[in-house]
Amino acid sequence: MPPSVRERELKLAAPGSFVVPDLTDDGLGVLAMQELAELTLTSTYYDTADLRLARSGVTLRYRTGEEDGPAWTLKLRVQGRDASERDEHTFRGPPEVVPTEATDLVTGLVRSAPIQAVASLETRRKRWMLCGSDDQALAELADDQVSVLDGSRVVARFRELELESRGPDLSALRPIANRLRRGGAVLAEPVPKAVRALGPRASAEPDVTPIAVSPDDPAARTVQAALAAGLIRLIANDPPTRLGDVEGLHQMRVATRRLRSDLRTFRPIIDRSWASGLSDELRWLGGLLGAVRDPDVHLERLRTEDADLVPALGAYLEQLRNRQAAGREALLAGLRSERYVTLLDRLMDAVRDPLVSNGARRPSRKALPPLLKRAWRRLEPQSVALTPDDPDERYHAVRIRAKRLRYAAEAIGPGLEDRAVALARLAMAAASLQDLLGAMHDAVLTRADLEALARDTNDPAYAFTLGRLVERRVAAVQDGRKRFPRAWRRVARRWRKAR
Repeated sequence: MPPSVRERELKLAAPGSFVVPDLTDDGLGVLAMQELAELTLTSTYYDTADLRLARSGVTLRYRTGEEDGPAWTLKLRVQGRDASERDEHTFRGPPEVVPTEATDLVTGLVRSAPIQAVASLETRRKRWMLCGSDDQALAELADDQVSVLDGSRVVARFRELELESRGPDLSALRPIANRLRRGGAVLAEPVPKAVRALGPRASAEPDVTPIAVSPDDPAARTVQAALAAGLIRLIANDPPTRLGDVEGLHQMRVATRRLRSDLRTFRPIIDRSWASGLSDELRWLGGLLGAVRDPDVHLERLRTEDADLVPALGAYLEQLRNRQAAGREALLAGLRSERYVTLLDRLMDAVRDPLVSNGARRPSRKALPPLLKRAWRRLEPQSVALTPDDPDERYHAVRIRAKRLRYAAEAIGPGLEDRAVALARLAMAAASLQDLLGAMHDAVLTRADLEALARDTNDPAYAFTLGRLVERRVAAVQDGRKRFPRAWRRVARRWRKAR
C-alpha cells in the first residue's frame, strides 16, 4: 500500500468579489508568490447511502484533472486532531471500481453497507506557491470555484480558499490566513468540499459517539456508554492496524479486551447468551491481534533491554519475525472477512440497543455498585493468598482478575458520579498491578521459548547467549514477585476509599 501523506490545511470562505491579495508585503515570511497552472478538477465522491464516511470526517473520491493524472484519494482523520489535519492515501485504478486497499481502510466505518457515488463536483482552481527564503515552499494557496453537479446540471456553487502547509505544522499558516481575512475572506470550519456539497446530513454525528451517563440514568445507559467507548477505540485503530502501526495494533487489541471485560462486568444485568456470542467473536479477533502483538512486545524488549545480546540472537529474532509475519497475514485475512464485518455490525447493534435484563432498568447508582463488588471479590482472595513461592500460573490468574477490576472500575465509574474520582484512582492502581504481572507473564512465556531453543541447538555460543537471556527473564520474574505485595496493598487501599 502506498505511504500516506499528512495533509495540513486551513479553509476560508470567499465572496465572489474577493481578490487574492499580494502576500509578500506584510511581513508574513512570504517572499514570493509563484503562480501555478490553473486546473479544472472533476471529482466524484463515494460513501454509503447514509453518509457514514462523511459523518466521520472521512472522504473517498476519484478525481481527474490533477497534474499527476487521475487517482483515487482517501482522507482519514488523525486521532486527536480536528479535520484540518488528515492522512491522505492515493491509489491508482479505473474510475468504475473503488480500490480494494481503500475499501479495506474504511471497513470499520462502512461495515456491511455498500459504497456508492454520492456527489460530483467540478472545481476551477487557481493556485500559488508561497515561498520563503531560498525559494523554500511554505504553503500552497488554492482559490477554488466549486460547482456541485447533478448529472450535467449545476445545482449549487461556492467558493473557498485552501491554504495547505508545506511544513510540519499549521503555525506558519495562521498569519497568512489572517491577511486573507483582512481582505474579506472568512475562516471556515475545516469541512471537506463533499460535506458542503452533501448538506446537513453529511455533518450529522457518526454512527457511534461517546455517551454521557449520570447516577440517575438506568444502568442500561452505562452499558451502552462502555460498549460505545470500546467500539470507538476499535474502529479508530482499524486503519492504523492494517497499515502496520504498532500502537494502533496495541490499541485495537486493548479495545477487544475491554469490550470482553465489559460484557463480563455487566453479565448480571444483560442477556447472557447474547453477551457470550459477542464475547466469543471478540476472543477470535483478539487472538488474531495477539498473534502479531506478542512478537512485537518481545522484539521491542530485546531492542531496548537486551541490546547487548541481540547480535548473537539471529536465529531467535528470525523466529519472532516469522511468527509476526504469519500472524499479520492471518490478521489481515481476518479483517477482510465477512466474520469481522458481522462482528462490527453486531457491536453497533449492541451500542444502540443492548439486550438487558430488568435489573438494567434500575438507576446506575443502585444497580452498578454490586457489579464492582463482584469484580473485587474475585480478585481479593487470590491476591491475599499469593506467596512468593506460588506457581507462575497463580500470578497470571491474579493478573487477569486485576485487569477485570480495572476495566470494571473504568466502565462503572462514569455512572457513579460521586465516586468517579475514587474509582478512577482504583483503576490506576489496578492498572499498575496488571502491568507488573503482565511483564512477569511475558517473561515466563519468553523463558519457556528460550529454554526450548537452547535444548534444540548444537551451537554452544548460541546456547550460552540464550542461557544469559533466560537468566534475565528469571530475574525479572523474581523482581516482580518481590514488588507484588506493595502493588497489591496500593490496590487494596484504593478499594477501601472507593467502595
